[in-house]
Amino acid sequence: MAVDRSRLLAVLERLTNAHAPSGTEAEVEHLLLEMFGDLGDNIWQDDADSIVVHFKGRSPEGAVAVVAHKDEICMIVKRIDADGRLRVRPVGGLHPWAIGETPVEILVGEQSLPGVLSIGSKHVAESPAATLKEGGALTWEAMWVETMLDAETLTERGVRPGRRVVIARHRKAPWWLGDDYLCGYNLDCRAGLAMLVEAAQELAATPPARDTWLIASSEEEIGGLGAIWSVGQVPASTVIALDVVPVAAEYQTVNSGDPILPCKDRAGVYHAGIVDHMAELAAELGFGVQTAVLTSYASDATLSKAAASAARAALIGYAGDNTHGFEISHVDGIVNGARLLVAYLDDPQP
Repeated sequence: MAVDRSRLLAVLERLTNAHAPSGTEAEVEHLLLEMFGDLGDNIWQDDADSIVVHFKGRSPEGAVAVVAHKDEICMIVKRIDADGRLRVRPVGGLHPWAIGETPVEILVGEQSLPGVLSIGSKHVAESPAATLKEGGALTWEAMWVETMLDAETLTERGVRPGRRVVIARHRKAPWWLGDDYLCGYNLDCRAGLAMLVEAAQELAATPPARDTWLIASSEEEIGGLGAIWSVGQVPASTVIALDVVPVAAEYQTVNSGDPILPCKDRAGVYHAGIVDHMAELAAELGFGVQTAVLTSYASDATLSKAAASAARAALIGYAGDNTHGFEISHVDGIVNGARLLVAYLDDPQP
């Protein structure tokens, strides 16, 4: 089985341009249902809004679930001030200093309103921006979304507390840095989804060794809630997550074409036997792996294991700089991660 690099990157570009804030992920769901099509033996969307694709294996024993999340960090409207300013708060690990002033979209059903996440003019002595110029911290309380519409008009157009606010679509388009690196606002976890779709293409051509469920999970950014439910609904003993892993001296990880196989994160440990077996498979494929112990991190796999939805956990990570911001990843890390996943599903650890 051979991963198609061009096909994977084309899928990634389509997914990266779409919106899927946690809890309102329909735009990416429509794309995924189209991309999966009739590739599996069965496909459905479960009660947690995860999309599940089942492939019958050559053996029903030791079934595997593979999870990549479809949601993204975002903002949510907390209130509408009398002057029409929208006060927002984060959903997931989004920090105001990571995005600063930026064009945004307020999502209302399938429509959106344009806005700007704002701090205010800099050429004044009394404003939130003036405090920042003196070294103050940038907080959500100091920012607002400006639409140039009054509160009554916003309400008439369907804006209310609870509406999601996302980075504007034109700022999400991926772009290349040099010849080998791809940058995008939500490579976490659209690259993982692209790996999942590519795996589906390969499994449709060559069935996996064991029954396999590919799961595009919901609400990972707010605690792995979709995966915890969805993995628990299928008879898989092993769960493998696909996700970005931070590049950091602390973890001794580098931004390269070698996938990252964590051994532990804050939610639990990853199965040592699977890590070792994946390292052997990677060597056979002609690339290396990086292992890491992660502290400020958890994945759909360890969160599912901690909730007793699966017995064993593993993670195939692609390295990323600027996580939860404008992320930068070596493209070979994504492609090789997909190659490693397909190889494992053909030859899983006993």
